[in-house]
Amino acid sequence: MFPFPDEATRKALDLGRREVFQTYRVLMACELQRLRPVVRALPAGLRRDRLTARLDKVAALAVGTWLQQISERGATMHQAATLFKEVQDSLDGVVPSVVGNPHLTAALDELKTRIVDVMNDDRSPTHVAVNTAFARLFGSTSSVAKARFAQTVTALRALLTRTDGRRSGFVCNLSLPDGMGALASGQGDTAIINVGRSALDGTMHLWELAATLVHEGTHILADNPTVDIVYRHRNAAYYLQGQIALQNAANFEQTVYEALGQGGPFPTDAEVAAMRGRSAPRTDSLHTVLASRITRAWVRTYDFTCLDFTRTDLPKPVALVLTDLPQDRAYAPLTKAYMEALHAAMLALMRAEERLVVRAEPKMLNHSTVINSDGTIRFTINSDLAAQTPVAQLLHWMLDELVAEAKCQIPKDTAQLLALILGIEKFDRDNVHDVLNDFYGSFH
Repeated sequence: MFPFPDEATRKALDLGRREVFQTYRVLMACELQRLRPVVRALPAGLRRDRLTARLDKVAALAVGTWLQQISERGATMHQAATLFKEVQDSLDGVVPSVVGNPHLTAALDELKTRIVDVMNDDRSPTHVAVNTAFARLFGSTSSVAKARFAQTVTALRALLTRTDGRRSGFVCNLSLPDGMGALASGQGDTAIINVGRSALDGTMHLWELAATLVHEGTHILADNPTVDIVYRHRNAAYYLQGQIALQNAANFEQTVYEALGQGGPFPTDAEVAAMRGRSAPRTDSLHTVLASRITRAWVRTYDFTCLDFTRTDLPKPVALVLTDLPQDRAYAPLTKAYMEALHAAMLALMRAEERLVVRAEPKMLNHSTVINSDGTIRFTINSDLAAQTPVAQLLHWMLDELVAEAKCQIPKDTAQLLALILGIEKFDRDNVHDVLNDFYGSFH
């Protein structure tokens, strides 16, 4: 293990002790040689990329100015030791503490200095870019969105202050599934945000973590917390505007990506106008809606896997669809296992959706497995609104394609699965209920 320089060693380095200096150079080369193949053998992905970047940074230090600048040698060796430790900790599965976590702190600082402080400062060189991001994601309500964004960042910083390493503020939750960096619970002063390994160990890009925290932060606001109408997938947030955009967490999240110029490419203004005017191809629009509902089902089924079914019943929207699943608490282990399988099925559908290409609407749609006796299917969340048969059949056809691709075994048929995905969550606030009806109705 590459050693951190203690006080005596650092002093020796800064005074130019040759034998100490040369020993550190040898150890640096040996540690790089040891760690390079281990990191290279990791599965392709962001974690491997980030660890490789850390080792590259150490390698650059080995030929940096500290070779000539004796006074920099102690600090440079400390920096190299820090980078090596971060790589080794990640390989060992060690997760940095949530208390004083540098990645959470840096992400919140990014939001404050690069967006909140800039959006009302017309002297800033990025002022226009930041305000353009708000305008593109919120339209006529961008001024309200900016105020709510600033309120969210304030709430997140207060949450960080309350973090105690136990059950207050940000809470380390290593059971969060891959791809879910954070998950909010509650509103106001008693709210918490669960954060997973990728949020704590620097695996996520800083701008990605900042955007994720804003998304979850808008959920915990004491006044007007957001919900998840659509997610970022397939640029879904751009379909929303005005009041409904203010109520969708992904619009605030996407604003971070645009304001910081990361995570693109982004749709052009003309493409955004087409999405909002519903003049985009109907297959693209409905594919986007279905993608967001599958993602929502993935999130909610994770919540269900955490329930103690010996003490609580299956959520009503799920029980109404999964009629063949035993409802008695005596069958709690069976219910829990089914929820775990259902969550895995939603993940498989998410991955299949990313590969689905819908080039044109099929000429004939012959599904007979509609939900309602009048030939319509329930199309929105906790709503009386029903889609007309062609739209319902088109959604069902897309889902059939995904089920075949993912080899999904649960639930038993795609009509039941479609009903589950579209009705998995109940919104009990009337204003959200109404705008959801309007939004989904606009796709007919």
